[in-house]
Order: sequence, then structure tokens, then C-alpha cells
Amino acid sequence: MNSTTQEQKLIDTCPEEFRGLLNKSLSFAKKEFGETRRPEGDRYIDHSINIALRLQKEGFDTATVIGGLLHHIDLDKPNLQYVTEEISEEVAQILNTYSKIDHVIKNTDASYTIATRYILNFADDLRPVIIQIFNALTNSYILDSIDDNEERKNMILRYLNIHSNLAEYLGFDKIKTAITEEAFRITQKEDYEYIEKLYKKEDINEDTLKQYKKYIENLLTEIDDDIKIQSRIKSKYSTFNKFKKYIKEGFKDPINRITDLIGFRIITTKQDTCFDILEAIWDKGEIVIEEFDDYISHPKPNGYKAMQGPVIFPELGKRMIEIQILTEDMYKYNSYGPASHVAYKESKTRFAKPSDKYGWIKEVHEAIEKNREDSEKEFSIPIEVDIFPDEVYALTPKGRIIDLTKGDTVTDFAYMIHTDVGHSMIGAKVNDKSVSFDHVLSTGDIVEIVTQKGKKHPKAELIRCANSPSTKARIERAIK
Repeated sequence: MNSTTQEQKLIDTCPEEFRGLLNKSLSFAKKEFGETRRPEGDRYIDHSINIALRLQKEGFDTATVIGGLLHHIDLDKPNLQYVTEEISEEVAQILNTYSKIDHVIKNTDASYTIATRYILNFADDLRPVIIQIFNALTNSYILDSIDDNEERKNMILRYLNIHSNLAEYLGFDKIKTAITEEAFRITQKEDYEYIEKLYKKEDINEDTLKQYKKYIENLLTEIDDDIKIQSRIKSKYSTFNKFKKYIKEGFKDPINRITDLIGFRIITTKQDTCFDILEAIWDKGEIVIEEFDDYISHPKPNGYKAMQGPVIFPELGKRMIEIQILTEDMYKYNSYGPASHVAYKESKTRFAKPSDKYGWIKEVHEAIEKNREDSEKEFSIPIEVDIFPDEVYALTPKGRIIDLTKGDTVTDFAYMIHTDVGHSMIGAKVNDKSVSFDHVLSTGDIVEIVTQKGKKHPKAELIRCANSPSTKARIERAIK
């Protein structure tokens, strides 16, 4: 599809009420970018239209689409003023936040985990984060074209360790899979090709997936309920990781140990129907009993419910496939509630009990869906969710992210950098303004600690300015 066709598609798909602003944004982008090309080789304008089209296809509001179109614009004062006054203040805010996030991603020396959590905690509106995710997805398909090996390596590391995790946190599982798959293909070419050959040998492909799906649909035709069947082929990157695990455990034929190369999720409306579906599958299939779990009758401690495990359909061959059976309510709870994969990762245990601590996971899903549902009627629909509400991430003037707890002060910040910095502190600035030592910090604050050379002991009253037990303990030890 050439650039003119893409432009026209972008305009034609936009709600008619907002086409004027989109046209103005497109003209502005073309004027700013001209014919300049990115390090990846494509023109900035073509890349930007591609991002906007992807966001539009996903149903996001026009403000987000324009944000995707303009995300590479140089946000100097005249440009920011133009966007604010001529296009939309909301778009200007999206671009401003996107730019700040982009700077942190490319310049921080913090761990990938801290950087990811900072971004999610910092963004009052998640739309700039979504543009980051879609930008990474688009770039992942052209990483081969980057000649600078160091730049390509850095991009892959960011996409694998930050953007793919952002995608997972916000529920874009297919994007996470696509990013990791492309990174795997480029960085571990021999391993990728080995798994690819195994897939060909085992007939793991879309045709086989369709064959099994049709077979399962026919098995369930007599069941009187609204049934949806989701299907997927396991990503090569995920298969490779499991393959390595089984080799390490001593299995000689690890590919045959992986039972979910092809998987199906069967969703219905009523719990009783789940057992009817299981019975229908059992009539024609061989369920691997020792590996099949009934979490509907016996839910996990976190409330997870589903029946799942490997099944063989002799009429189609000896291949094991994975089948999961559950209701719509169970699916939502498992995907966006306390039993979600994100909640499991956050709790760091599969035995976690249901908790409201991860209620933001459901809120993210609902806010994104609302944006999509109302995008035909409203130009700008913020996606506002307070993620990691008990955490705070402030920055040093050089961009280092300091991981804090809600309520932590400038004093805690100084001691988190280093005990000696805390002991020698004589002043502090937050966002270029002088503050007291008990000033409570917020995510995104830029904190400058002023120290005095040779000062090794804090004053006793400094302990009253600290929030963290760790900081208080260090001050107490120093003043004894």
C-alpha cells in the first residue's frame, strides 16, 4: 500500500466529525517530516501514518490516532504551541507525556523492571504508553534493516524488556507475543530456525489449527448455549523456552512433552455447560487424565476457575492439544481479576488469595474498552488508571530512577541514592524549586540533593523528615 493510499485510508476511516482535525494534523506532519528518513530506512511520515492506522484499526479515539501520527514531531516551543492551539490541547498533553516516557526509556540506567513500573505509575493517562507499545510493534518488523548493530541491540533489549512487558500489563497479549517473536527471530536466528523446522515437521500451522477448530465446533453443535472458541499456535519463543527447560530436566524428546503447541479456549455462558462440553469432547477424544485439571470444581486459592489440559483426538492423529473450558465470567476473572497472569506475577506466588490490590488490572481493561466503544462519538477519551498506587518513582537530574514508597520524602530519596548522600545533605530542590527535607515526593519529580563535602553526620531532627523505616534506621545509627 503506497503512502497516498494509506493517507486516504486514515482519513476515510476517521469519524467524519473529526476529519478536519486529522487532515490538519496530517498536513502538519508532512510539513515537519518532509522526506527525512529514520535510521531504520523508512520515511518518518510513512512510519507515523502506519502507527496511526494501527491505532485506528484497534478502535482508539481520534486524539490517540493523531498522537500516533505526531509522536516523532520535535516538541519545541513553536510546535507544542501549534498542536495545543490549532489541533488539540489533549493531543499536546499526549505528545508531551510520550516524549518524557521516551526520554526515560532511552536514557535511564535503571533496571528494565523499574523503568517499566515507573512508566505505568507516571502516566496519568495511558494513551502515550499505548502509542509507545504500537511504535515498538511496528519497529520490531523492520529491525533487520538497521545497519548500526549497537542501536539494533539496544532497541531489541528495550522492546523485549520494557515494551513487551508494558503490553502485557495493559492486556495487549498479541502485541507482546509479536514483539518477542520478532526479537527471538533476529537475536537467536539458529534457535528460531530450529523451532521453525520442528513446527514444519509436526505440522504446527494455521491449516492444522483450522482443522482442529472445525472438528471441535462439530462436536459441540448439539449443545444449547452460546459458545465461543478461541484458538492459537504457541509462539516459537515460548516453545523454545519450554524446550530448553525440558532438555535441562533430561528429557530426550522435549517437543513431545509440550502439549500446548496448539491450544483452544472454549467459552460459554453457564457453568453447567462446561461439563456438557467436557462430556462431548470425551466422547471423541482421549483426555490425558493425569495432566487434566478441574479448577471449576476445585478453584485455585486465588479464585482461578477453568477445566484444562491435554486432549488427543484419534480421528485427527496422535497429536496432543491443549483445551481450556470456562464461562465468560470465569474468563474475565482469570484475565482481569485477582486470578489474572499480571496479578500472579505481581503477587509472585501461584497460591495468592483473591485481593483488591490488583483491581487496577480490571480498571485498565474497562478504561481501554470505553475508549474504543466511545471513539466514534468523542474526540478524546482519557484512559486514566492509577497503577501501582503504593509506589513512587522520582528521578535524579541525570535521569536515574529512584524506587520509593508512597509518602517518602526528599530525605528518603537522598538515603536511597547512598547513605553518604543522606548524611551530607544540606539542601534539596524538586523540579528546580527549593523544598524542605520533609517534602513528600510524587512520581516524575526531578530531585536535586545539595551536599556539603566532609559532612558525615546528620542532625538528630532529620529523622522526623523521613518516612521509610530504612532511612530512619540509618539516621539513628549515625547520630548515636
